[in-house]
Amino acid sequence: MLEMHSYRFHPYLWLLLTFLSLTIICSCMSSEKKEIIQKAEEVSLVYFKETYGIDVVFTDHKFIPADLSHTVSLTGYVQGHKDQEIFAMVDYGTYTVKTGSVPDAIKSSK
Repeated sequence: MLEMHSYRFHPYLWLLLTFLSLTIICSCMSSEKKEIIQKAEEVSLVYFKETYGIDVVFTDHKFIPADLSHTVSLTGYVQGHKDQEIFAMVDYGTYTVKTGSVPDAIKSSK
C-alpha cells in the first residue's frame, strides 16, 4: 500500500520540481535582463548628455533576438519635453551606444 501511495505522488513530484526549476531559471534570466537594461540606460544617459547636451528619461526597452545581435533598444523622451522622443540602440556585449536618435531641432542646435 505504501508503494502504491508513493507511486501516485511521483508524477506530481516531478511536476512540482519542473515548475520550481523553471521558476528559478526564469527569475535568474529576468534579473540578468534587468541588469543589462540598467547598464544600457546608464551608458545612454552619458551618450545623450555628451553628444547633445540633453538629459533624457527612458520609458521602454526591447531586446533584439540574441541570435541576431546583442542589442537592446531604448526609447524615451527629452527630460521636461515628453513630445521630444529619443531612441538608442546599445550593444550589451560592450555597452556602447551603436545608434542614438533625437528630434531634428536638437540635432540642428548642436
